[in-house]
Amino acid sequence: PALCRRVEGMPREIITLQAGQCGNQIGFEFWKQLCAEHGINSEGVVEDYATAGNDRKDVFFYQADDEHYIPRALLLDLEPRVIGSIQQSAYRNLYNPENVYVWQEGGGAGNNWAQG
Repeated sequence: PALCRRVEGMPREIITLQAGQCGNQIGFEFWKQLCAEHGINSEGVVEDYATAGNDRKDVFFYQADDEHYIPRALLLDLEPRVIGSIQQSAYRNLYNPENVYVWQEGGGAGNNWAQG
């Protein structure tokens, strides 16, 4: 019984960490699919057909205001190419810019595993 009470009170939000080229490319596709499944367009606004029901959008997204849902995601990279392409895509307004981190020098690790 004590364990059940603790589990019931656990948070149900999931935060994703997208790191590097592969992580950000896969993460981008992941968020596009979640948007499609939950009826959220590329601007983060719920489409009219998806307002009914209780599909728990709040597990992966947080609601910024009455209309906008923002992914619970951190995007990290040492070079700007992949994150730059996400920021130039149709989904550029989906992500919170405060959760996007690109190394200021922008050169990447250059396959130097000690640096990256």
